[in-house]
Amino acid sequence: MTAEAKVPVRVILDTDMGSDCDDAGAMAVLHALADQGEVEILACIYSSEKNQFGPGCIAAINQYYGRGEIPIGAAKGDEVGDPRNDFLEAIASDAQRYGHRVRTCDDVPDQVAVYRRALASAPDRSVTVISIGHTKGLLALLHSGPCDFSPANGHGLVALKVKEWVVMGGAFPVEERPGWNFGANGSARYSRALVAEWPGAVVFSGYEVGSDIITGPCLQGTPDDNPVKTAYRLWDNALENGRASWDQTAVLYAVRGTGEDWELCRGRCEVEDDGRTTWQVDECGPHAYLVKRRPAESLTLTIGDLMARPPERRGVSSR
Repeated sequence: MTAEAKVPVRVILDTDMGSDCDDAGAMAVLHALADQGEVEILACIYSSEKNQFGPGCIAAINQYYGRGEIPIGAAKGDEVGDPRNDFLEAIASDAQRYGHRVRTCDDVPDQVAVYRRALASAPDRSVTVISIGHTKGLLALLHSGPCDFSPANGHGLVALKVKEWVVMGGAFPVEERPGWNFGANGSARYSRALVAEWPGAVVFSGYEVGSDIITGPCLQGTPDDNPVKTAYRLWDNALENGRASWDQTAVLYAVRGTGEDWELCRGRCEVEDDGRTTWQVDECGPHAYLVKRRPAESLTLTIGDLMARPPERRGVSSR
């Protein structure tokens, strides 16, 4: 008797692509896991409002892995985000090299519309939201009203459709100063409400989890038209120097669960007004944070292998 096939994890990825190169690394891990049948990527959301080229970079990465059809949504304001532009414009504007069609935020719908459409069409309690960027867009989703895709308001839609929210943010159990995703670039005013209002399970991959998992050189042997390789080369030459794998850890857990990689410490997280996280231990709490079960060197090899894996769908027409 053969084992029953495992249903791929349905994922929406929310990223502030451009603030760091680990967002590109996280997308490489996600696509490699999709190539192995472990995950289905429902949509990608660009959560920064300070650089218009994020969707183009996301589209180039999706195209490289043969999934150019994945819906992309983007934040449309001018309040939250990081204008840093080491690699976004260079990748987004080079359609000849990367073969994608999207360039800027103007080329894609609003993030809330894409979220609602992806969630509405998914089975109940089946979607994992992975956020490795800003918090404003997810709070806007919670506060959204009924639309053509669903009669439910945002809270109701998330409660009905989302199985788990996996977020790279905070530091645990004690965060001494506000971190990047919850506290910087205008996000702090949204982070506290988002965590407090989220109607379901939340797992945090804190700053401490990925800070000593250094990847980047693993991409040196990949093709020159790999946009993830380009992102690491242009971001402080992380292709040679390496960079912490904060966002990759969130993706790895979201798709594979705890396994041999992680333990979960359960409790309740609250976010202060400045974006700093505080933690209360509670075995029955709605929140958890990741703790490494394997040494950083071992997780570096796992994540690096996934980042460097050749796309299995390369050459598939998706334009």
